[in-house]
Amino acid sequence: GQIDFDKLKASGQVDFMITRIGWYKESKKELNVDTQFERNYNECKRLAIPVGAYIYCYANNEESAKSGANWTINNLAGRPLELPIYIDMEDNSIMNLSKDNLTNICIAFNSVVEANNKWAGVYANLNWFDNYLNKNIIKSKYTTWIAHYTSGDDRYQGEYDIWQNSSNGNLTGINGNLDTNYMYRDLITEIGNVSHLEPQETKSITSLAYAVLNGRYGNGEDRKKALGSLYNEVQAKVNEIIKMNKTISYTVKAGDTLSKIAKKYNTTYQELARKNNIKNPNKIYV
Repeated sequence: GQIDFDKLKASGQVDFMITRIGWYKESKKELNVDTQFERNYNECKRLAIPVGAYIYCYANNEESAKSGANWTINNLAGRPLELPIYIDMEDNSIMNLSKDNLTNICIAFNSVVEANNKWAGVYANLNWFDNYLNKNIIKSKYTTWIAHYTSGDDRYQGEYDIWQNSSNGNLTGINGNLDTNYMYRDLITEIGNVSHLEPQETKSITSLAYAVLNGRYGNGEDRKKALGSLYNEVQAKVNEIIKMNKTISYTVKAGDTLSKIAKKYNTTYQELARKNNIKNPNKIYV
């Protein structure tokens, strides 16, 4: 149904939204745009709510997946996102395919997304990640979003980037139940596509710095012109991030987590794990 976004935003209960674009079934030539997609997207833009998108995909082969991805990209033309585009892979009609086939369908879909300079991800429930996808391949290539309805708030921290923890959440401004999520990884900052979300003078310096590092503000005089009065402050942060990425030493203390350390240094737990050869991000030693 229609969300009252003004009430939702005013409640302080929403940090981001991932809205459904629609669903795609090439075998029956079904390309359906969700009736609320346009409104959801526009309302998120109006109220500066970071937004991503997902498509429910029934593709049973790689070519069909690529067609679905192209359809998705076309429906997002001219609509910047602050979060990734996720392929939702969990339909009963394709459960008979092998792990390799289902994994390759994800890769085919996401290769088109990435070719269009978008961040790509995979959404699936716990059963699918464990039994129907080569999840180590998926996790090494893309941002991941897992659905598993159970208690806690850090159940999948260090394993997946977003955890959908409930299908019966309740928020102000929304009638009925909805899916709620925890985002463990600061994808909004990493993607850096936030320049249009808020007035120039109130943008996060860190977010702008990551956007610069992602190439969104050009170089030299072009960057100075784009950033205006914020140039010196943003450039200082860029230099700081670059320096930190070259060499830094931190001694782990009791109570530390990789995510807390990553937040302290404006990086991600995945990057820290990679640079320090940590096989299990949930286990670090004092």
